[in-house]
Amino acid sequence: MHFAAKNVEAIATFALVANATTGAPSDSPQDADIYQSSYLGGEYNIDPSDIPKFTQLWNATFNPDERHWARPLVHTLSSTGRQIVFTASTENRIRTFDAATGELLNERQVLPPWPMDQAFCTAHVSKTLGVMGTPVIYCEDGNEIAFFYVKSYIEDYREPGGAYPPLNSVYYLYGVYLDTLLDLYKFPLVIDGMPADNDARKIFLGGLVLQRPALLLLGDVLYAGFGGLCDAFNYTGSVVAVNLATRNMYTWTTQAGNGSLYTDDWTAWHGGGAGGIWQAGMGFSSDGKDVFFTIDNGGGSTSTNLDITSRSGKSHIDILSETVTRISLDEESGQGIRLVDWFRPSDWQTDSGQDIGSGGFAVLDERVFKTKEGGRVGVATSTNPKLYVLEVDNLGGYRQGNNGSDGILQTINLEGEVFGAIGSYPLEGGYIYVNPGNTALSAYKFKPNSTELFSLAGKSPNLNGHWGGAGLPTVTSKQGKSGSGIVWVTDVNRGLLAFKAVPENGTLVELSLPKVEGAMKFGRPVFGDGKVFVVDGMGRLIALGVK
Repeated sequence: MHFAAKNVEAIATFALVANATTGAPSDSPQDADIYQSSYLGGEYNIDPSDIPKFTQLWNATFNPDERHWARPLVHTLSSTGRQIVFTASTENRIRTFDAATGELLNERQVLPPWPMDQAFCTAHVSKTLGVMGTPVIYCEDGNEIAFFYVKSYIEDYREPGGAYPPLNSVYYLYGVYLDTLLDLYKFPLVIDGMPADNDARKIFLGGLVLQRPALLLLGDVLYAGFGGLCDAFNYTGSVVAVNLATRNMYTWTTQAGNGSLYTDDWTAWHGGGAGGIWQAGMGFSSDGKDVFFTIDNGGGSTSTNLDITSRSGKSHIDILSETVTRISLDEESGQGIRLVDWFRPSDWQTDSGQDIGSGGFAVLDERVFKTKEGGRVGVATSTNPKLYVLEVDNLGGYRQGNNGSDGILQTINLEGEVFGAIGSYPLEGGYIYVNPGNTALSAYKFKPNSTELFSLAGKSPNLNGHWGGAGLPTVTSKQGKSGSGIVWVTDVNRGLLAFKAVPENGTLVELSLPKVEGAMKFGRPVFGDGKVFVVDGMGRLIALGVK
């Protein structure tokens, strides 16, 4: 199969999808957008005036122990013009449904999933572990392919005991054609046993890690993040980049160098230094060239020997615990993945485990959200609980502000911890949205030319009743028209909620939707042509829209 090269740097506008050359504007080929701005544009034909006419169009049920942590994707097949919904589950079952009718079109179990018993978190995740990171769809030259990571096992691979020992579990990278669900030629690829390019001691062992963040596709290169599996075992956070055309692989660890923790004993808790990448399932973000993500607790996080040395984010460090991180892939020179920039909060060693890593980094629309000097703006979430407003091209390093404080654009204190992404709305002056646990969904108005770029503009009337499962705000409009913005969030108790994007008298006005029976933790709705898809609290796939 041929994958043509593309110039992903030449992004003329803040486009919805950087990779799609087929499909329809109303498709959802990835988790939100490549920037993780969570503004999906105005091509889904949904206006606030349509919401009262919404009804449940169809629902699909699955096996009793099957879970869909990976979000559905929506794609319009070039061969038929039919819009379909693609799902992937913890049982390694993939399916396609007709988006309009809910008809099951194809179903396949690609591999047996790994039994989760030895990770001791079957109640929190599922009885088996297969696909958890949201896939991505690649479209070019008539090829319509879903890529995703699959956790399975090779019996007695590294230890006796059949499938159960964690060291016998491995990851595979699958590519399947969306019209048939059959494998792409020369796929799947086994992703296991590779030394990290920046520390050859750190071997990628798929059985000890979890692929949780949604996948990011830039041109022909697929990026995936890996972190702890319920914080068990001896793991090290890592990034795996695969060139889908050449099948070249690049592995980069968050905990590198002689100063990082290392042991051959896989049972040694955090023996590899930890520093996982999970982001509550939120995908990596990109500006079309480089890749941004956050890293969780790792080496130095709990040290009583506090680090008081200021460092520029442009300086190189090997141990990237609790950081917003920017990397670049250089294939031509052979350097592979290299660190470009980073930011670490000044209180990273005294935050009692409330840290960056629970959510990712959003690159906001540079046409609207910019500094006085025209610099690009991004926002990182945390459980600190704070929002960190950063300059995309100068993230902030460590203790670069006055008296060793954070040298960043703005810090916004919150009333609850954040898991996952912010939302943004680049119309009507610009807003961002955050949905902390046990408090209200909040909107912040952008204030250009101000020392504080964002100020609180309004809150939802109801509190989010769940500490560790609040949904990720996601925003749509109707052809970008003023007054058509909608903020969508999932609530583990109340289901799917929608609000007018612009607050009125300090309140986010809720739009009445048909009742959905709860939602998956850290959920996000997915959109098609006039339709919204969400996995409810009972594990069903629900389609809402106007009949």
